[in-house]
Amino acid sequence: MKTSIGKNTVTIKNTIARTAQNLGLAEKRIITLGMSKIDARQSKTVYKNEENRTITITASEYQTIANLKRELDAYRELQNGTEKIGKKQLVIKRETMRGKKITRINWLEKATYEQGKGTVKICFTGSIMPYLCAIENRFTTYKIQEAAGIKSIYTFRLMEFMTSWSNKKNGQRTITIEEIKEMLEIPKSYETGGTINRVIKPAIKELKTRGWTIKYEKEKTGRKISHLTFLWRKP
Repeated sequence: MKTSIGKNTVTIKNTIARTAQNLGLAEKRIITLGMSKIDARQSKTVYKNEENRTITITASEYQTIANLKRELDAYRELQNGTEKIGKKQLVIKRETMRGKKITRINWLEKATYEQGKGTVKICFTGSIMPYLCAIENRFTTYKIQEAAGIKSIYTFRLMEFMTSWSNKKNGQRTITIEEIKEMLEIPKSYETGGTINRVIKPAIKELKTRGWTIKYEKEKTGRKISHLTFLWRKP
């Protein structure tokens, strides 16, 4: 039985929406469901308590975001995703006067799958909470239902990226090929053609089936494609 969690709102700092997250699709869905149950208006001090950072996610809720017909499949994916998620880290890179500064933050302190109940309890780390709560500006927000049924992690991440740069419904952004490869965690073996044809085009195609209007333009530096400019309108 599907739940009404689709109406829940996910709110995260733009930093998270625009950086490598090191999550597979099932893991991304679990983290997203967890984030939708965090009150982004609350003070960070509220979440110093581990109990307040611990979120319960049900198989029915997972079934909603994955748009699965059978709850049994939701149980399976929820369990498999939980097994993988514990060691995953958010990677934040910043340019400084002395070069690039790379910070790795564990998403979760722990994740427990409760067999028989079809639920998982995830506890976000204290270090990740500043990116999820007490957010007053520079944030990305969307409803769970906007991500429900997305079939590719690349589509999910591109949707999040575009949402972070949207002014209400419309948006435009130019990004280097290297930046988009890093953000979407596209295999290094993919050349520019592979990145566009095997990742960007399929992701755009999937978003279009969900009501998005998207165009992209290639920009060259010399003879080489170096940037992509995306123009979009959300449904």
